[in-house]
Amino acid sequence: MADRAELVRRCVNMAFITLLRAGLKRHKRVLAGLFILLLLVSLCLNTVLSVWTGAGNYVREEMERLGFGDLTAWVSGAPDTHALAQELAALPEVGQVNVQPLLFADYRIGAQQSDSEGQLLAYDPARYPYRLYTTGLDGFQSDPAAPAPGEVYVSPALVSMFGAAIGDEISFPVTRQGVEKTFTIKGYFEDPFMGSSMIGMKSFLISRQDYQEVTALAADAGIDALARGGAMYHITQADKTASAAALNAALNERTSLPRYAESTHSAASIAGFMLILQNAFAGFLLAFVTVLLAVSMVVLAHSTGSAMEQDTASIGILKAIGFTGGGLRRVQLAQYLLPSLCGLALGLLGAIPLAGAASRMTVTTTGLLLPAAMPLGLCAAALTGIALLLCALIWRKTAVILRIAPLRAIRGGAAANAEKPRFLPLRQKGLAFWMALRQLTSGKKQYGAACLAALLLVFFCSMMGRMNSWLGPNGEGMMDAFNPADLDLAVQPLGEVGREEIESVIARYSAISGRYELAMPTVAVNGMDFTANVITAPERFHLLAGRTSASENEVVLTEFAAADLNVKIGGTVTLSAGAGSGTFTVSGIYQCANDMGANIGLSRAGYARIGRDTPDMWCTHYFLTEPNRRNAAAQALETAFGHNVHVHQNTWPGLAGILSAMRALLLVMTALTTLFIFVTVAMTGGRLLRREQNDLCLYRALGFSVSRLRLSFALRFGVTSMLGAGLGVALSGILTDPLVAAAMRLAGISSFASRPALGGVLLPALFVILLFTGFSYLAAGKIQKAELTALVAET
Repeated sequence: MADRAELVRRCVNMAFITLLRAGLKRHKRVLAGLFILLLLVSLCLNTVLSVWTGAGNYVREEMERLGFGDLTAWVSGAPDTHALAQELAALPEVGQVNVQPLLFADYRIGAQQSDSEGQLLAYDPARYPYRLYTTGLDGFQSDPAAPAPGEVYVSPALVSMFGAAIGDEISFPVTRQGVEKTFTIKGYFEDPFMGSSMIGMKSFLISRQDYQEVTALAADAGIDALARGGAMYHITQADKTASAAALNAALNERTSLPRYAESTHSAASIAGFMLILQNAFAGFLLAFVTVLLAVSMVVLAHSTGSAMEQDTASIGILKAIGFTGGGLRRVQLAQYLLPSLCGLALGLLGAIPLAGAASRMTVTTTGLLLPAAMPLGLCAAALTGIALLLCALIWRKTAVILRIAPLRAIRGGAAANAEKPRFLPLRQKGLAFWMALRQLTSGKKQYGAACLAALLLVFFCSMMGRMNSWLGPNGEGMMDAFNPADLDLAVQPLGEVGREEIESVIARYSAISGRYELAMPTVAVNGMDFTANVITAPERFHLLAGRTSASENEVVLTEFAAADLNVKIGGTVTLSAGAGSGTFTVSGIYQCANDMGANIGLSRAGYARIGRDTPDMWCTHYFLTEPNRRNAAAQALETAFGHNVHVHQNTWPGLAGILSAMRALLLVMTALTTLFIFVTVAMTGGRLLRREQNDLCLYRALGFSVSRLRLSFALRFGVTSMLGAGLGVALSGILTDPLVAAAMRLAGISSFASRPALGGVLLPALFVILLFTGFSYLAAGKIQKAELTALVAET
């Protein structure tokens, strides 16, 4: 009996393998297409997961290695930095305080003036072992060379921000009398603290000799100094379970730190600044991968259903000679799952070098050479989930095998389960169109895959198009989100320059239609430090809800600040600064993404209750009647007044990196969309040509040309994709704003409203329709090659 059971088991296994091989050979084109689709899905998914998880872990590890602590305060004007450090360390909440001296100074690269200060650091590898890049930015120096006098190491983000290259010069104004210190770029270093192009302030590593020289020049200049001394206080918590906000509140309430601190950020918020771009783009790419996976499943469902319909007779014969429905379903499951798993596995392997390439390509934007280590646990879990989804789909689609009656299937073949077509009459005028429509209505179920694929792809492409339209050609949308109010040109006097002199220069290029003043001091809100946007015209705030802070007792918050403080409109908060504290009512919620949304808005009168109003803190923002001439006006101001004014526009240097990254992302998604449509049409087109072979042979016998039949076939895909594209555009119009707003929250942007032009809405749809139509015309080329009696599309 045992021998007989073993013989039966071997026979069953042989039969399974034989049927599996036959199925793989018979449907090799469809299975190859499925392999390609899932290979691309796996490749993109694992690359994104690798970069995303690697970036977060790496930044935190590097910040810890360099000793940046749980909270860092930027301090200037402290009479004794050592005494202040001892005062901070005396708090029971504080475990350790490291002081890193620095010099604040503006800088210029060529003719480009930075709109944010830089900080000069003395190169000290013993205490702060920054990694120095090799020349190609693809690794780190094993034996780093210290900067010689006159040399400087910079973040590679300056490449995307200013086009800085090794050998270029960077000038730092030291005094108002025109004394500058100029350095030659020796190379690049990795700064996990502020190296990203999304962060305005940048660190510069110089020799200790140069550091001491600049310090002495600034000290000798006295009140005419432009460079100023300062320090970063890296503060470590004694209790790691406590929140950084609680530590911040303790420092503000029980030490003299608020008198000297220019800004204070936790390690988590700093990591958030560094990873804004990576997290936002990772979110969009993960959404795109989800769309590609959905398209793959739609195509798989169509292919499996069509195969069941075409193989009805074969299945009936197999069931008649003793094969069970369950056994045949397992064969089908293995047949489709085998290439799927191969594609997923190969995509995982291919993602390893691709993640490394992505890391190297983004160095000049992120400032970091992110590790390409694959998070195998996360990737395996994601691929397992995809495999289970595919199993469930295939198992569901093959349930029809259980309902196939052997004798009926043998007699009726594929027609046993096929839908009964309803033919439309043909018309001579526009014959190709009516032929296409007739075939389409008679087999609308078979064209559903193309319609759904077009819907999903157009939806996502249209969503990205809407976002690109919001961003604008020069990043206007992004800047509007980061600025508390609109502006054309902003000028801050740094020396003995009056407003009349400034405005006389501006008037040569454009009349001034409006102005307001803005200052950005640090204010403690319920003990936690926030940037305050203090404005002379609070009605200009980008208000989202409630009313603006017109009264001296009112304040507006961002959504993120309100959530952190657990307060709503109508609630109260305590604000304190250098001159005192006071209770303010939250009058509204406004939009400003600076500091990841950790900021508030006050009127000038409101700030005067708690802070010291000094003339040099205010920057005048202008509106011009000819805003297109603001570049010329800005250059004229810098030429006329030099270091005595600070001029900026509705932009910042890191914006160029964001725009280039966005365009690169759009190109990648366009290429993937094109490839997906090609594979989708190749898979479904072969099935449809085989299904329609009798009709096509009949048309050819009646004298229809091959070109007309190919055109008719392409028109069917064109009409189908047009329907899907229309639905995709409508869906995008409904869902884009809430979905993108959710992703934008990673960058501190709480409000997103896309207002695309008509071309921006229709272009993605037209692109997808043309691809479907063009690729289907190419797929129909086998009509020309096939004989009238053997027009069979191989699958």
